[in-house]
Amino acid sequence: MSSENLPITPVAFSEAIKELSLPVLYAKVAELRNSIAHLQRSNQELRLFITESCESDADKQELEGYVAENEVVKGSMNERIRLCKAEVEGRGNAWIELDPEPNEATTTGE
Repeated sequence: MSSENLPITPVAFSEAIKELSLPVLYAKVAELRNSIAHLQRSNQELRLFITESCESDADKQELEGYVAENEVVKGSMNERIRLCKAEVEGRGNAWIELDPEPNEATTTGE
């Protein structure tokens, strides 16, 4: 097994979800949103540590790299959510927003 797993491409993801039932598509979206929420929380904690506790520039750069990487992953996950929505609508169904976007949940919950 390789030490790095490559993520599935958007095209491959779009093909893979074609056979999924609507409940499974919505479950996938819930899973993706949960992962995004965890990444957001992780980035908040990393940023707080960087500004308040990180002493060396090398450590700051490394941690900022992790934050940037998490942002890229969040973008990929949001793209997958859009693909799930497009799949549902492409089948002639209306998209039902079951949960608020993670960004909305964090801004309205405070």
